[in-house]
Amino acid sequence: MKHISKKFIITALLLCIAVSGIFAAAIKESSSDSLKVKEIPDFASMDLQKESLETIMQSFAADVSDYKTKYASIYEKMITSYSEGNVDDYFDAKGMMRNLSLPAITAEQTEILTQRIVDEKDESLKATFAAWLYENSRYYHPTLTFSKSDDSESGHSHYRFSYQISSEPGSTVTLPSMRTNFTGDGIFAGWGYDSETVVYEAGSEITMPYEDVTLYAVYKSGILFTDSVTGTEVFADGDNVNAPSLTAPDDSFKFIGWYDSDGKKAEGAATFEKGESAVYTAAWKSILIEDIRARHYPGMTVPADKEFSLNFYIYNQGNTSSGKLSIELVPEKEDSMKVSGGTLTTKGISAGAEKSGSFSLKVYGNSGDVVKASIVATDADGNTWSTPVEITIK
Repeated sequence: MKHISKKFIITALLLCIAVSGIFAAAIKESSSDSLKVKEIPDFASMDLQKESLETIMQSFAADVSDYKTKYASIYEKMITSYSEGNVDDYFDAKGMMRNLSLPAITAEQTEILTQRIVDEKDESLKATFAAWLYENSRYYHPTLTFSKSDDSESGHSHYRFSYQISSEPGSTVTLPSMRTNFTGDGIFAGWGYDSETVVYEAGSEITMPYEDVTLYAVYKSGILFTDSVTGTEVFADGDNVNAPSLTAPDDSFKFIGWYDSDGKKAEGAATFEKGESAVYTAAWKSILIEDIRARHYPGMTVPADKEFSLNFYIYNQGNTSSGKLSIELVPEKEDSMKVSGGTLTTKGISAGAEKSGSFSLKVYGNSGDVVKASIVATDADGNTWSTPVEITIK
């Protein structure tokens, strides 16, 4: 009975070993098949025109991960050998580090992948892959080129314009204006894929494309009215063009008129020859009289019947020269003050500039009286600007 039992046990064990061997082989084969399905092709040798974009990104990421692992291992070996004083191992590791190269995408590969991006129909995948390529390839930097080239000679000069914007695909870029609105070709109207049709206006915001794109300046015959003060810009064509009307920002602005680059003024409805082009700019005068102070007397409180200086600044906030200005201090009541020197004059103040001035005067009255007056500036055309002044008697 014991003999039979022993024989049975041995047979059973042998059977189990055989079965386990078969089962293990099956697992190994299954695992091998699974690994084959999940295996990612090597980036350097894969066909970039056929592999999926997801696989391409995964493969490159695997190469980068492998590089980081090797770098960390070699660096650890260098540190260990250095601390142990093992010169041979240290320089061996240093040589390995020198020969280790960070994975990179070549110019040729970038060209292939850029075309893949352009051809991709899935917009989400296109954007994702473009952002990935922009980050990982130094050759992928889509550029917007704005061009205007006129090869016709005028004397010995050529007129050319070229400007470039390079930004991440999908980002927002603002289209520039031309350096000049007017050339012999007409008025700058905007940008297009050719020099005939406007697709985008200057100042428009567009999405950065996935590949290099050139936009051309488009010119049209007509009249451009432009105003820096109100922000008005009106383009008109045809035989009869009316200059647009403008609304002043405030009462200090005096509209002088529309002028071309030669100083010719457009009056109301102007008639132009068909095909003629010109740019007219709005001219404004605006004078501010500010920072008025009684010298040596804070708070504009001064003693009666004692001469002092009333200082001020005149600022030209218009977009054209003020021309000759006459500045007067005009009292509300003639017997309340005496002004020495009379009227001040200046030949002109440039746009955005300022000049200082001062009046010498005495005021009369009792303590606590408020003497009122105005500083008035008048230009050669009779336009006036006035700022009130109040002086308190001590």
